[in-house]
Formats: sequence, structure tokens, C-alpha cells
Amino acid sequence: MNGNYMKRKFLFIHLLCLVCLSTLFVSCSEDEQQAGPSQEKVWMSFSAGANAMTFSILTEGNKILWEAGDAISLFDPTGQNNEFTTAQGGAAVTFTGKATEADGNYYALYPYDKDATISGTQISTTLPGVQEPRAGSFAQGLNPSVAVADANRNLYFRNVCAVVKFTLDSESEVIRSVRLSGNNGEALAGPVKADVAASDPVAVTADNANAVKEIELAGEFTTGNTYYIIALPGTLSNGLTLKLYNDKGMMFQRKGSSKATLTAGRVLNLGTIKPTSFQVPACGAVKIDGVYHIYNAEGLECWRAQSDCLNSKAVLEADIDMNGVTWTPLGSDMQNGFAGDFNGNGKTISNLTVSNDANAGFFGGLSAGAKVHDVTFTNANVSGKTYVGTVAGTSLGIIENCKVNNSEITGQYAGAITGNNSVQVNKCLVSDTKVSASTAAGGIAGTSHGKVEYCSVTGNSIISSSERNSRAGGIVGQTTEEGGITTSGRLLKCATDGIMVSGSMAGGIAGENGFGTIAQCVANNIKVTHNSTDKSARLGGVVGYNSRGDVVACYSAFSTVGTDGIVSESMGGIVGYNYTSKAYIYGCYSTHITFAGSVSGTESGIGAIAGYSSGYVISCYAILPDGVSGINLTTGQGTIKNCVQIGSNDFNTLITGVQDLTATDGTVWKAENIWKLTQTGSYPEIQAEYIGE
Repeated sequence: MNGNYMKRKFLFIHLLCLVCLSTLFVSCSEDEQQAGPSQEKVWMSFSAGANAMTFSILTEGNKILWEAGDAISLFDPTGQNNEFTTAQGGAAVTFTGKATEADGNYYALYPYDKDATISGTQISTTLPGVQEPRAGSFAQGLNPSVAVADANRNLYFRNVCAVVKFTLDSESEVIRSVRLSGNNGEALAGPVKADVAASDPVAVTADNANAVKEIELAGEFTTGNTYYIIALPGTLSNGLTLKLYNDKGMMFQRKGSSKATLTAGRVLNLGTIKPTSFQVPACGAVKIDGVYHIYNAEGLECWRAQSDCLNSKAVLEADIDMNGVTWTPLGSDMQNGFAGDFNGNGKTISNLTVSNDANAGFFGGLSAGAKVHDVTFTNANVSGKTYVGTVAGTSLGIIENCKVNNSEITGQYAGAITGNNSVQVNKCLVSDTKVSASTAAGGIAGTSHGKVEYCSVTGNSIISSSERNSRAGGIVGQTTEEGGITTSGRLLKCATDGIMVSGSMAGGIAGENGFGTIAQCVANNIKVTHNSTDKSARLGGVVGYNSRGDVVACYSAFSTVGTDGIVSESMGGIVGYNYTSKAYIYGCYSTHITFAGSVSGTESGIGAIAGYSSGYVISCYAILPDGVSGINLTTGQGTIKNCVQIGSNDFNTLITGVQDLTATDGTVWKAENIWKLTQTGSYPEIQAEYIGE
């Protein structure tokens, strides 16, 4: 470590005050004059030269100048802290402001600190632990100096802190943070005090409990430039350490073992720092420019231990294996949850294990404003008693571009991504995952009151709910619109393929759709069943129970609904039970759906579109498996309009004279835009790019 010192001599220059005493006062009203001049603040001026290392700015050759806009705390004889400023710059300037005119001494502190105090001749202020880098100088308003005014109101500032400087030589790495610490954990910043009346005032720690032991320069650095750190004077008995962090949070360290002395008003020159190999930071995580960079399981624990963790930004810089770590969820619920931004950065967290009595997941709860994105979880095992999901137990935030594979999730409301989505889940993918719930299970969300869009569940995934009247869906167990929020309860452009769904109300996309809109969703090559003795089970290729909701522009294909030996209430190629006149199936089709088992009950049936319907089925058609007959589009007392009966090829019926559908989410769907009619003899296709207006 280069321990050269640059010695500075303070020159005290006596500056005569040229301002007449009468100009220091402004006119006062009669009432103000009666209050007494000793209590009234009036305009004053104080002169300051550049005799001390005030370090407002350094110029070539370490010449010191004041800068326009500099401000000081001027303590008048009553002890009040008054802000005085200068509009000038240069070697000598005038500070002006309002203070109380009274007999006694005037003391000054640079820079201005509204919270600074004075007791006798002891000035207390704060030396910041995070400082701004400034090539060739210091950040304005950084380096503490104190002064006593003479009879002519001249201020002679004396520096009370030490300076450490280094020159950066880093061509290949972008440096975002430089940190200085003593190897014995000495105090370097924080609350400080200095005796302004001392012949050589020196700043000392004023509060050991809140002392800062590592000073950070945080911001932009340019190679070839010299940078300065302001620190408390003192002896670092075992030397000091300088750490450099790049824009990925990797660390380069220069550590010295020789005693280093930091002297008030003097410069300790560390010479040129040329970082070579960068390593993972000591605790596996580091905060750079307000963002935590996380490298391993220890880094996740280090991050969660920070006081600002729940409101922070964090980014994964490497794949993380959590094998052997029992993770406690971050945040407890949507009101006391994570509210920051967690960027997975395309990395994978493997072997996450969570077991919690309440909300369970990597995050127990996401609060409003939270965002979790671009992270993959593999081989996760997450269980809890209420809302359970790999990413979050319950969410009032946004979850986007997240993946879960080869995992197991268990809870009352369980989803591979989240147990409860109350805002938004976008572009998430789940594969080869088992989700089990007592009340509602979903491949993406157990229950959803928000939006789920562009999500898929594939592979050998099994989504099951076990209790009577339970819900299970390939995407969500149950979805519903929140009162007054028209975009809630929406499932848009989601797909399932090759999975199994089991529940009393079970569907390839949703177990139950209550007041929600499910649109442009596809269920392919899936199996929908139930494993209970609940004879009121409702099974559908897309939705098990459409309770006053809308199912629009969806199709199911080459799937099996039901199982030999079980009895259900209703089974349908699109919807098991389409309930009441407020339930719509619009612009949908099923193809090659196999029905197994039997149905019973007063409102029961099997239908290629709806097993039983008391609502509307509009602009739909179906194709039965080869060799199968005797199944109609729907059973029940509902209304059927503009549908093509099985075996007919009059597909113009699907678009001719069809009334538009205004769905529960406010979108308007037009049958003629849903369907792409091909040449005669070919079946219509749903135009995948179309979304209701």
C-alpha cells in the first residue's frame, strides 16, 4: 500500500471587512424593533478566504477554491444554526444570510448541515458514509471545516477531516463503487464533532453505535482520473483495505497490513490502483448504485438480512443452488411483503425448500409495486397452510417471465407460480411440476383476482385438488373479477399441453371461472378428472365450472375428460357446467375429445362444447373422435345461437348475423374476427392474433 502523505500548510490570511456595518441590517417594522435586536434575524455578511483545505473544489496543483452555491452553517451567539450562501467562486468569497445580531462569538461549519448543532464550542455534524466521486476533486459540500469569526466578521476555516486519494487505472472493467475500511473496523464516518475553538480542531466520533466503518464512493468512475475520500482522522493500526466493485458486483481488493495514519487536513495517497482479477464479494451479495447483486445462497441470506431488503432492487448474477438451505419466505403477506424489484437476470435457483405455517414461497407475499421477473426455479419443494407458490405465496405485484420445472407445491391454495394472484402474472412457463391443494390448485395460480396472460403449463405436470367442491385448473384453480376492476379475472392467451388436472371442478385452463374472462386459451392432449366421491363434479376441456363468466375464442383438442369408473355431474369439451344466463361460451371449438365415466343428477350431461348449460353457447362447433356419435354440442336449458351442429359443414353460420360479445373485462369480441374460414370442406380456425377491443 502506498502510504505517501501530501503535507499541506494552512495560511491564515486576514481579510478586512469592506462592508459598512449599516449594510448588515434591513429595515424593521416598529413591532419588530420592539422585539429587540438581540432576538431578531437580520441580513449579515461574512468573508472567507481559501487559506484552509475547505475542499469545495480542488484545481491543478491542489489549489483550493470556493464554488458558487457553497453554503455554510453560521451559528450566532444564541446557538441558532443559520444557512449562509455565496453566489461567488474563487479564492475569497462573501457568505450572506440572516442571523441574530448579538454580543458573542459567531462560529461556522462548512458544509451547511441543517441538523448540525453547537454546544459551547463543540460543533456536531455528520460525515456521510456514502460519498459522490468527482474526478480530480471532491463532491461539493463534502469536506467538513470549522471557523471562528473575528471582530470584522472574517472566517478562517480549518479542515477537521482527513483525505485519502487514489488514481484509477481500469481499462477493462466498469467501476461503480469504491470502498475504504480499516482492517480493525475503525470508525471512518457518521456522526462527528469538533471543537471549533481548538488551535487544531479535529473531528472525532460522536456516536460509536452509529459510526460508519466503511466509506463508499458510489457512482461513475473514469480510468486515469484521481478520486478522493473524506474520512475521520485516526490511526488504522492494522492498515486499510480498498475494495473496487464492477457493474456486476464483482470485487477487487487491495489490502495493506502496515499501520496507516489519517491526519486532519492532510492527504494519504494510495497511488495508482489497477484492478486485475475480480471475485465474488465476501458475503455473496453487494449493493451497487442502489441494487443488490447476488451470487450464491449465502448472498441471498446476506440480502435478506439488510434493513431495506423488502423495498430493494436485487439482481441475480449467477445460478444459485439452495441445496441444504431451508428458506424462510421473504415478506409475510401482501401488506407486509416484498415491494421492490427482483431481477432473476435469466438465472436459475435450484433446490429451493420452503415449509411455512402460513403463506409460502420464495416470497411469502408481494406487496403493491413489487416486480419479480426473469428467474427460473427448478427442483423446488414448497409447502404451506394457506397460499403457496414457488415464486410467491400471495401477490399484489407483477410476476413476469418466470419458470418453474420439476417441482412440488402443496397448500390450501397452491400454484406453481403463486398461490394467489391479485394483480398480474405474465409470460410464465411451468413444466413437469406437481401442484396439490385442498381448496384450489393451478398450474400458474391457485386463485386469481388479477390478470394471467401468455402463460403455459406443459410436460408431465399434475394439478390436483382433493376436497369436495375443490377447484383445479391447468392455469388457475379459480379466477374471478374483483368488483369495479374490469381487467381483473382475465386469462388471456394461455395454454396447457400434456398435463393432468384433477378436482371436483376441473378444467384444462381453469377449475372455475366466476365473473372472469378466459380468452384465446388452448388445452391440448390433457386429461381432466376427479379423484373424489363428489358426484357433483364438473369437468371441462377448458373450464370445469363457468359461473357467470365468459369463455371466448378458446379450444380444446385431443384430450380426455373423465375417467372410467367415476361419476360426475357434467362433462364438456370446453366447459363442464355453463351456469346461469350470465355465462357465455363464445367463438370456441373442441376437437377429438374423449369422454370417460358417467354422469348423473338433475342437471347433468355430456356435451362436445358444454356438458350442461343454462347460459349461452354462441358461434361454436365441435368435431368428435373417429367412430364416436350420439354426443351433442350441449345439454340443458341454455340458449344456443349461431353454432354448427356436429356433422354439419355450414361454417358461415359461425359469423353470419352474430351479435358481438362484451365480456366481463370490457373487451368487445366479434365472431367474424375470431374465425378464419378456410376453403370448403376444411374446418374453421381461431385467428390467434385477434384480441377483443
